[in-house]
Amino acid sequence: MSFKSMGDFIAAANALGDVKTVHGADLDLDVGCLTEIAYEQDGPMLVFDRFVGYPEDFRVVTNVYRNSIRRYSLALGFPTHAHPVELVKLLRERRRAQKMIPPLLVADGPILENKLTGTAVDIGRFPVPKWHTEDGGRYIGTGDLVIVRDPETGWINFGTYRACVQGRDRVSLWIIKHKHGRIIAEKYWAKGQPCPVAVVVGCDPITFMASTSRMKYEYAGALHGAPVEVVNAPYTGLPVPAHGEIVLEGEIPSPQEETVAEGPFGEWPGYYSHMGQECVVRVKQISHRNSPTLFGDPPMRPLLSWGGDLPVAGAEVWDHLERSGVTDITGVWGHCRGLMMVISLQQRYAGHAMQALYAANGLKSSRSMSSFFVAVDDDIDPANFKDVLWAICTRADPGTSVEILKSVWTENLDPRLTPIQKGTGAYTAGRILIDACKPFHWRDQFPKTNIFSTEDKQAVKKRWANLVEEMASARKVYGQ
Repeated sequence: MSFKSMGDFIAAANALGDVKTVHGADLDLDVGCLTEIAYEQDGPMLVFDRFVGYPEDFRVVTNVYRNSIRRYSLALGFPTHAHPVELVKLLRERRRAQKMIPPLLVADGPILENKLTGTAVDIGRFPVPKWHTEDGGRYIGTGDLVIVRDPETGWINFGTYRACVQGRDRVSLWIIKHKHGRIIAEKYWAKGQPCPVAVVVGCDPITFMASTSRMKYEYAGALHGAPVEVVNAPYTGLPVPAHGEIVLEGEIPSPQEETVAEGPFGEWPGYYSHMGQECVVRVKQISHRNSPTLFGDPPMRPLLSWGGDLPVAGAEVWDHLERSGVTDITGVWGHCRGLMMVISLQQRYAGHAMQALYAANGLKSSRSMSSFFVAVDDDIDPANFKDVLWAICTRADPGTSVEILKSVWTENLDPRLTPIQKGTGAYTAGRILIDACKPFHWRDQFPKTNIFSTEDKQAVKKRWANLVEEMASARKVYGQ
């Protein structure tokens, strides 16, 4: 099943009993705080409406899939009760078979049902929450697509960059300098031109997932199994999802021409770690569908969510390990939004686990803050943090099982960076490799565990299916 719009996905999640509608919440506190509480409880998707001072049908949706393996699976058409590592395997299979599918340009779409130009341009028409207590403003762009076109090649890029409301016709953008969006903008600035941009603040979840890929719309089409329908945005001509919610069109002037104070903002590592003068979007036109839904994807502390991109992270690491010649991997999972990567394997030779750890560390990906790499035996569920912690505490010898790496790349959201590093751009930090496997040379003599076998557990679950289901529904957090 493929969902063309956010509304389609909300309806499907609602059919699973995974949606809760909240009427009349306060934008200053309620929306952000309830979103965090839902993350903490592995709770439902939240749809907020009936905000005071706004049309009743202007909505904000949060907790779309990042805190729910079930809804992540629903979005991709996978079994909604699959084990996390099984999701990684399914995703790897799909990645091998899928083909890039270019977008399909159509003449019209719901995102163009309403068009605001001239003095009618006003971002304040939309309910935009304050996501965290100390945020420096209202961030309309958290689950956004910032779309630009390379002036030299015509390549369309979109990425997710945080966007803060700075006035009726202004939003600020923080785009890290090595990101494609910034590189493309600088090409326009070098010619003395502003960069045309379209900021989409609501679309279907799969197209949003593709924002971390290189191929963008083509990869989104591969995930959908069909072309993403796009329309040319009226002001910039940039292709935007035809079934999207809201698009802000305009231009990004060079920082020499205009900047604005941006931040602080509670980012995904769980800290307020960046603020400064950043570029702006001069909004020239706004288009939106009837009854638009703003996609809120505010960063939360990593342990509050399992992280919606982690099956992708696991698949990337697993594929990389196999390409590196590391055999007998049985599972890969990332905890704390990928800050800790866990690899389970069936040990075949001395040094097997440490080889896997060194190889995994060598993968350069968008998860540049991954700093803890752990190897566990194949009797440990890498997606169950309690299992992993137990293995670390009982199988890893701190004197012989740990390797420390220094001066490895990280990113400027890393709260461990010193003020000097922040000022100079020297974004490096240490990493730790932990071999939490039974010592290879005497693993057969290692004490036996007191855990019931998988076969025994399955037999008991089958006999007591109703009771097991009641217990699972009482607490949905995976591994609890």
